[in-house]
Amino acid sequence: MWNYSFMFPSVMVLFTILFFYFTRPRLSIRMNRTYLGMLVLEILIILFDILSCWADDNHERFAPWALYALNTAFFVLYFGRAYGFFQYTLDILRLNDQRLRRWFMVPFVLCECVVLTSFVTGAIFSIEEGKYVSGPWYDLLFYSYLFYILAALMLLFLKRRQINTQELIGCLSFNVALLMGTVVRKLIPRLLVMNTFSLVGLLIIYLAFQNPDLYLSERGQAFNMRGFLMALEEAVHRPDYHILGFVMRNYTNERNIYGGRQIDHAIAQINLYLRQTYSNCMPFYLRGGRFALLGQEHFDWESIRSRLDERFDQQWTTGSGTVYLQIGFAEIKAQPRLNSTDRVVNNLSIALELVGGADSTAPHDVKLDAMSIQQLDEEVDILRTLEDSIDRKSVEIFLQPVVDSMTRKTIAAEALCRIRDRHGRILPPDLFIPVAEKNGLIDEIGNIVFGKACAFIHDHDIGAIGLKWINVNLSPIQCLQRDLTDRLTGALKQYDIPAEMIHLEITEQSIIDYDMMKEQIDDLRSAGFPFVLDDYGSGYSNLTRVKHYPFIDIKLDMEVVWDYFKTRDSLLPHVVTAFKELGFTVTAEGIETQEMADALTAIGCDHLQGYLFDRPLPIDEFVKKYSPDDKVSQ
Repeated sequence: MWNYSFMFPSVMVLFTILFFYFTRPRLSIRMNRTYLGMLVLEILIILFDILSCWADDNHERFAPWALYALNTAFFVLYFGRAYGFFQYTLDILRLNDQRLRRWFMVPFVLCECVVLTSFVTGAIFSIEEGKYVSGPWYDLLFYSYLFYILAALMLLFLKRRQINTQELIGCLSFNVALLMGTVVRKLIPRLLVMNTFSLVGLLIIYLAFQNPDLYLSERGQAFNMRGFLMALEEAVHRPDYHILGFVMRNYTNERNIYGGRQIDHAIAQINLYLRQTYSNCMPFYLRGGRFALLGQEHFDWESIRSRLDERFDQQWTTGSGTVYLQIGFAEIKAQPRLNSTDRVVNNLSIALELVGGADSTAPHDVKLDAMSIQQLDEEVDILRTLEDSIDRKSVEIFLQPVVDSMTRKTIAAEALCRIRDRHGRILPPDLFIPVAEKNGLIDEIGNIVFGKACAFIHDHDIGAIGLKWINVNLSPIQCLQRDLTDRLTGALKQYDIPAEMIHLEITEQSIIDYDMMKEQIDDLRSAGFPFVLDDYGSGYSNLTRVKHYPFIDIKLDMEVVWDYFKTRDSLLPHVVTAFKELGFTVTAEGIETQEMADALTAIGCDHLQGYLFDRPLPIDEFVKKYSPDDKVSQ
């Protein structure tokens, strides 16, 4: 007689799992569908295990064809369970190679063929004289399980670095549970314990992978970032996925205005609204006031976006008041360039950042087409290059000479930041500087450039080269740092050079906050740094404000210089005269021809800088070219 004692508790636990599985939100992804299939399969296995064993024990009550049918159904399902657990392992490992999956399906198909033909061959079992008899290939049950368990463990070992520790432990655990059940079933065949070990495996999967709380946002019924990554991992391999992301504009200030609790209540309401209104899409809350709807290309996305816009024109009522929120949209559809989860998430994050700003000039929506995706990819590449250059301290400075307008001799040089990509090519500053400013790296780059300028002065006799000082740019973000003076003077002490040898250049954009910038400049002036106003004419061009700053030199922006040679009006000469009368020296940038040099000298410019004299040079080339022995007469 068969021992059924392990069967009934298994059934109770299985139905408990099913109850929670169907009453909680769940992601519509292959892993979850596989798990649901495994639960249904387990119910059928238990049902046919009980029926076939009971029929075999009471064979005199059944016709031979009925015994064949019941036992065949059980064995077909039994082999299917081994393959189902293996398929779930492949889902965890994100192995989407269909050819690989088909190869691993071959043993399963062969085993099923052996079962289905057993009524003729008697390979797995036979009914002799009305009784059930195990066939010569009965152990194929155990070998098939061992094959799939060992294959799963082998793949886990090979792909262990592609999944996190929690996933690795969970996957190992349920495969080990199956291995133990297979061994026990082999050693004690009359004890129907394999179902219990399978149930343990299903419980492990539920706790480690299927528990909805792992994928649900804390603030409502939308799925979280982890769930988004899981769903996206599967979606990117389809040609018809579509993502509509939206973000609460100026999220940080909104939390400060309304309070964190009210905003959290509003987010919970938004999550619930998304789930109830867009049931054909998967809604996600991605943190920081960012949301996403994931669906298919054929959905009416224009209608979905319009409906969201209309809803956010209304208030969100929370427990302690009402909240009015504005949103910006970022839309992504399947693109050849977006063939990985990381690429989609990076592009979506950048796009949501663009539309999520408080600035009124921020776009209301961004649709990521092939061109915009390429631009964002290039920005990400630049960001990675910047981060790598900062980590390796490989940021370089090039020097461009500044000449005396009357003698045309080099008297100073401007230190210009240069970054190389992984191929050793120089990145144009107008590409990497905006990226550095937007991502908070410009301050670190500025520190490196200043330190390398100090090192250059320390390591070379710049007087012999003909240089009286080096100009170093300060970015607007650097100027906002309260410890700027301490950092710069610390570098001076490290290299034992006087502050007078470095002229700090700031732009007009840096002095929008008059009081703070005045205080910053006063501190640096007290430390001995001379100041230069860079790119005059590109910003607010406030003469009254400029004269209250202790600048020693005004650098005319190259656009202002070039515009003068288009019109030749009296504005620029009068501006130069005014600066000279106020006691400033004047430097003209962008000098490219002898005519420009002569004309700007004639209107009173003291210093000239531009490609007519030289392009920015690496330090070694600059020193070699301008050292006394090699210096070319100008």
